[in-house]
Amino acid sequence: MIRHIGWSSEFHKNSGEGQLARKYINTYFKGKKIKIISPKISFFLSDYIFQIYGIFVLWYYYFLGKKIIYINYLPLWNFLIFLLSPPNTVFGPITGSIQINKIQNIKSIFRLFIIPLFYKISLLILNFRARKIIFGTNILIKFLNKNILRKSKLNFILENIKFKNSSKKKREYDLIVYYRNHENKFFSHHTRFINSQIKNRKKVIIVGDKLNIEGALQLGKVSRKKIKNLISISKFALSGDENLLSFFNLECLQNNVKVIFNYKLKFQITKINKRLFIPYNFGTNRFVK
Repeated sequence: MIRHIGWSSEFHKNSGEGQLARKYINTYFKGKKIKIISPKISFFLSDYIFQIYGIFVLWYYYFLGKKIIYINYLPLWNFLIFLLSPPNTVFGPITGSIQINKIQNIKSIFRLFIIPLFYKISLLILNFRARKIIFGTNILIKFLNKNILRKSKLNFILENIKFKNSSKKKREYDLIVYYRNHENKFFSHHTRFINSQIKNRKKVIIVGDKLNIEGALQLGKVSRKKIKNLISISKFALSGDENLLSFFNLECLQNNVKVIFNYKLKFQITKINKRLFIPYNFGTNRFVK
């Protein structure tokens, strides 16, 4: 008999949210009978709609006497999830982002002033509702007070991470970039950096969304297996500004690929192979010691 019901807005193996959801289930619910409910359709703004739709689905199963888990797409700013979910809901890894770059548009203003307010509301609710709070990374640590930290687990994404011995592999590419066309991930300073590497005759490979850069090998969206192979034959990787501990970056670290990142995210560096993190000041175009 299935006792646990989990809602997952995204459960695909090739997406970051899907990987995070599967890692969470395999870590905390391995061997237990659990049913994962995930939407089968997609439409405009589906990520945000499914976040709320999942609450209604879980209430249905709550009244059937099931134990409820809200697994993923759990941004800390969405306090409605934490407020309206059924009693005793277990929340999966909570995610979020911070504003580290200059204010450029209305969205960045919203992230700088409004989102932190939503964070505070969510944390008040979680402090009352949850015995243990699991965060995907440590990027939100500055918003967590002592009471929240005492009941929190940070950097869940690093659970059971293993490093591979890939030193014997021939490194064919100087720089690999996983580009996502997202206003809070990649900026013009990343583009300038990539262009400077190409100008210096470095072999650059780009996967993911199309980036308007000449001289780089652009493969577009490829399978997870293909990305892993490309990482294993690359020397360096360029990180976006949203999160230093992304699945892509971690895969690079596991393959001894050095990750070049915005020095403003230096606080995210943990005990895992610090020598592989290379902070860079995009304002001065220099590496930071």
